[in-house]
Amino acid sequence: MTTSATPTAAGPAGEVRPAGRARRRRLLPAVFLLGLGGILGGAALAQEEVPSTPLGAVAPVPGGLARVNGVLPDVDVAPRSGDERTEDGTHRVRVLLELTAMEPDGIDFRADDWVVERLGGGVSPVLRASVAEESIPQGEVLLTELVVEVPDRALELTLDGAGDARLSLGSDHHRGGGPR
Repeated sequence: MTTSATPTAAGPAGEVRPAGRARRRRLLPAVFLLGLGGILGGAALAQEEVPSTPLGAVAPVPGGLARVNGVLPDVDVAPRSGDERTEDGTHRVRVLLELTAMEPDGIDFRADDWVVERLGGGVSPVLRASVAEESIPQGEVLLTELVVEVPDRALELTLDGAGDARLSLGSDHHRGGGPR
């Protein structure tokens, strides 16, 4: 009579079964819980951003509405107020921003509160603005030009500002990437 060299474990009714099977039974729920935790944790961490408002459409801002009326190349190549010339592979654009105060408190505008974000997390601050700071009373409209420097091949540029405003800048202002 030969005996098996594998260890055995007693089951609930006193039956004998291999120890590997008992280990697998405990391992399966643990693996399931780890997988479920990974899926739920990944979903919580991968919260999608609020989609941007299309170029020319209005977006709510604290106290009113904002709209990008256009994005134009900045033809002022001479630096002003301490600005440096653009780096290789970048260009400057003028973002035509319109703010309309709708609420009784109006809108408190500061150009420094606005930045251009691009796909991948890059941020470009405002270099110059035709209006740097102003309180806009209810019923009034402010038109300002914000000059920013963006990479030639940047994708999905948005002007992010007051509140959760995300205004798309489109791609017509790009000059890089080959012939048009």
